[in-house]
Amino acid sequence: MDDLDELWRALDRIALTPRLLVACDFDGALAPDLGDPAGARAEQLSSESLNILLALAHTTVAVVSRRDPDEVAEMMMLSGAKGGLRFVTPDQVDGLRADVGATAAVRLVCAGEQPQPLRAGDLGVTVLDDAEPPETRSGFLLEDTEAAAEVLEELARLRRGT
Repeated sequence: MDDLDELWRALDRIALTPRLLVACDFDGALAPDLGDPAGARAEQLSSESLNILLALAHTTVAVVSRRDPDEVAEMMMLSGAKGGLRFVTPDQVDGLRADVGATAAVRLVCAGEQPQPLRAGDLGVTVLDDAEPPETRSGFLLEDTEAAAEVLEELARLRRGT
């Protein structure tokens, strides 16, 4: 995988942006593919980290999926902070970014999704979860959803300044 030290430095930088959008694919980035889409659940650490990010000022969190938003919400295991969580399809991420005035974005995608172009200053992370690395991508590669959860945990820690 990519140099983790470089990823941690990128997290340090992006955590300081004035208005942050954190957009994560549900299937393959937050929830591992276990062969039963109806039984998919986000990694607990990812849900906990997203709860922290949801509670922070000037931070917007979006779960990206083609699934019904109510179905995804049930699979996210989020606390009362989930009222601020956004649910968008992959083609709606740029529109949400504009709507919230994000100055930077963290985009966690599964390897099976078409890579989205990143703007200067954004952070892209592709989660392989047993898939082959995509031919074209931007950003960093992670092996699985557990590693993605650790990245979200570190981002939440840095963003809240602890």
